[in-house]
Amino acid sequence: MKTSFPNQGSAHFLTLARDGMTLVEVLVSLIIATLTIGGIVGGYIFCSTSTEKTEFAQLASAKAMERIEETRSAIWDTASYPVVDQLLATNFPATNVLLNIVGSGSSGSLATLTTSISQISTTPPLRRVRVDCAWQFRGTDWMTNTIETIRAPDQ
Repeated sequence: MKTSFPNQGSAHFLTLARDGMTLVEVLVSLIIATLTIGGIVGGYIFCSTSTEKTEFAQLASAKAMERIEETRSAIWDTASYPVVDQLLATNFPATNVLLNIVGSGSSGSLATLTTSISQISTTPPLRRVRVDCAWQFRGTDWMTNTIETIRAPDQ
């Protein structure tokens, strides 16, 4: 008994036609690769920008803390005669400082330190000291770092 398979000769032709890739498959793979690489580059740019912004925010907080330390070192002695009071807002005028990231190659950002001092109570004598450090990130977004403390006279 002889067994025959229909279209036995055409099976060889079908395997030859399936070898290689079509132009549509190549274009789809290129689009997928482009989107993947674009996502990686976009993620890198986002991470480096947010890192730089965070570094500027830390520098602004450090500059504000420096001004707080200056107000802490001001003499305010109510026990002496005459009373010595150097903790006045006029002794700490608004100043411009440069926020510069060392080694980054960027020119930095100009910041303004503003100090406000207000009386909380007279008995006991307490004052609120607030320092605002306002700065711009890449010339577009305004940011403000604020530090507050309460101060009593020297004892």
